[in-house]
Amino acid sequence: MSTRVELRLPSRMEYLGVPDVVLLEVGGEMGCGKRGLEELGTAIIEACTNAMEHGNHLADDLFIEIWFDLDEEGITITVLDQGPGFDHVGWRPSEDLMRQRGRGILIMREFTDSMEFGRHVDGRFMTRLVKKIGPDADPE
Repeated sequence: MSTRVELRLPSRMEYLGVPDVVLLEVGGEMGCGKRGLEELGTAIIEACTNAMEHGNHLADDLFIEIWFDLDEEGITITVLDQGPGFDHVGWRPSEDLMRQRGRGILIMREFTDSMEFGRHVDGRFMTRLVKKIGPDADPE
């Protein structure tokens, strides 16, 4: 059985912890391993930061949406913003990995099983993160 939890947040950095708290609660109820949830939480914060800052330019009147799609296999997170998006096909990581900013995509890629960017059917820019984090996926 699949369940969706939806959040709608203003494009303000003080709300970045909300999706992580929701993830920990719903993932914990599913019996997901702590490490997998922490990794996915980091990836969600990066995706939401990008959506708020780069997508919506921290505009008070623009919102992001976060969808948590939960099933027996794991969790799919979709983050939607109202911005123009970016050239995700041509994107290449910087060779300076020690720089202070600009590592979000690398972090998301490292902490998820799959990641994709694109346009949702309603025109909003979309980041989708998938992680298999059932109880057997993270032995502790």
